[in-house]
Amino acid sequence: MTKKLFGIVCAVALAAGMAVPGCAQDTPVTLTILHSNDTHSTLLPFGPNKEYGGIARMSALIKRIRARGGNVLALNAGDVFVGSFEFNKYLGYPEFKFMDGLYDAMALGNHEFDLGLDVLTGVLAGAPELGCDLGAVTLPALCANVEFPVGSFLASRVVPHIVREFGGVKVGVFGLANRDELNYSSAVYAMLSDPLEAAAAQVAELKAEGCAVVVCLSHLGKAWDVQGLTAIPGIDVIVGGHSHDALARPIVVGSTIIVQAGEFGKGLGELKISVSGGVVSLAGYRLHDLTWGRQDPALMPRLEALKQGIVADPRFGDVFDKRVAVAARDIEQKWPEWGPRPRFRDTGIGDLVADAMKSGVRKAGVPVDIALEVTGYTGAKIYAGKVVGNDIIRAVPYGYDPTSGLGFKIVAVPFTGELLLGLMEYSVSMVDVTRDLCLQPSGLKFAYDSSKPAAPFGSLSRVDPFSVRVNGNPIDPAGIYLVAMNEQVCNTLAGMLPPDTLTVIPTGLFEYNLVRDFMKSLGRVRYVAEGRVVDVALR
Repeated sequence: MTKKLFGIVCAVALAAGMAVPGCAQDTPVTLTILHSNDTHSTLLPFGPNKEYGGIARMSALIKRIRARGGNVLALNAGDVFVGSFEFNKYLGYPEFKFMDGLYDAMALGNHEFDLGLDVLTGVLAGAPELGCDLGAVTLPALCANVEFPVGSFLASRVVPHIVREFGGVKVGVFGLANRDELNYSSAVYAMLSDPLEAAAAQVAELKAEGCAVVVCLSHLGKAWDVQGLTAIPGIDVIVGGHSHDALARPIVVGSTIIVQAGEFGKGLGELKISVSGGVVSLAGYRLHDLTWGRQDPALMPRLEALKQGIVADPRFGDVFDKRVAVAARDIEQKWPEWGPRPRFRDTGIGDLVADAMKSGVRKAGVPVDIALEVTGYTGAKIYAGKVVGNDIIRAVPYGYDPTSGLGFKIVAVPFTGELLLGLMEYSVSMVDVTRDLCLQPSGLKFAYDSSKPAAPFGSLSRVDPFSVRVNGNPIDPAGIYLVAMNEQVCNTLAGMLPPDTLTVIPTGLFEYNLVRDFMKSLGRVRYVAEGRVVDVALR
């Protein structure tokens, strides 16, 4: 803990122990907090039978709960952008406008910054040139640890917190964005400050404003929420996001209640708290499953118009109903946690995407030996049954090309075997902190030992070099291998190496198209984790 943060925490602790005006009421006040997170542009239902998610299901449930009466606060913990053709067509404006009047506030997640500050500005301001034809967004957007350029629209539009009053009890809500450098452009990252310091400062300010309840809308992830934010006294509720955890019941650490509702609009959390004599206590919780849920009829005309706009776009066509392939079983985006494959650190989606990349690039005349994806650039599982274009863009949602409306392009890069070993070591050296960097290969297999200490880039510790096979053959450290990868993985690697280390060969191919065409060629698709990457420390 830094000296600055320690000082702020001490001040907050003193403030939290003082009597707060308006919080010593005799009659308990019950507050219902509805919450979602990481909805990732799933405005329209998805799945083989359109049974999952969709803003119309979310809206119907929120309205139904509000109609019961009582004190209700609806919040979103961020990452409403990126993950479907709804986003690639309309750049996030419908996501915000559908939430206007439905939610009370949202935190900005890292993906709200993916297309840069100009697009975020235009979407919030209702810029006509972006097709924002329903006017400016009025939904409060919260982020306490970002400092936008002075005088900019975002500097005045994005606020650290809001205060609402229910039954004489003031409730303060503040937002936090994660500060993972890999999630942002360098310009945006430079605007972000330490989230824990910002949280402590917000608690002190909200307590000074007379708030009896302090809610943090955290886009930091569950680990940060549990291990970091709970060390700051005065936070009563943490509504989490970023790590996509569906918590069936709250995590309670000391006096802090932590909730999170999963991903892609499949769930809505309903937290009830009681406030009495300045004490906040858990009064009930339910995580609602929106599968096959009732849809709000008031939204259906707007959603149908949105869908038809995408289908009519010649860049996309019918990506909602036209079959590309059939998945024989769920193709998982996450590692297997149980069963016969708990040591495997490849995934069904990772293997599928890497194979599609390798196959498509080779068909285009570029003789790559290996293709690499990383888990952090895959987005969602593909469900068993009929697969359509929107299912595929959900699996590979990242990047944005304004001309095509698609995501990342693929490049080919010559690697020495030695550099390739270094890349493998780097990817597994970070696995204790994040799964996002774990390699998902085609044409490459290797094993590592997570119980060993992580090594700096350029040396080996966890990776067993004798386990490495390139297309069935032992790796040659002095050999040259041509590797296909998406442009963002390439850019990240280039930033870690001396200038001009990598020779980049553009292919002009889009990752989405390669996966779509590969699945179409297979017809019936069955992918599970195969053990292309294995952690031998696990049993």
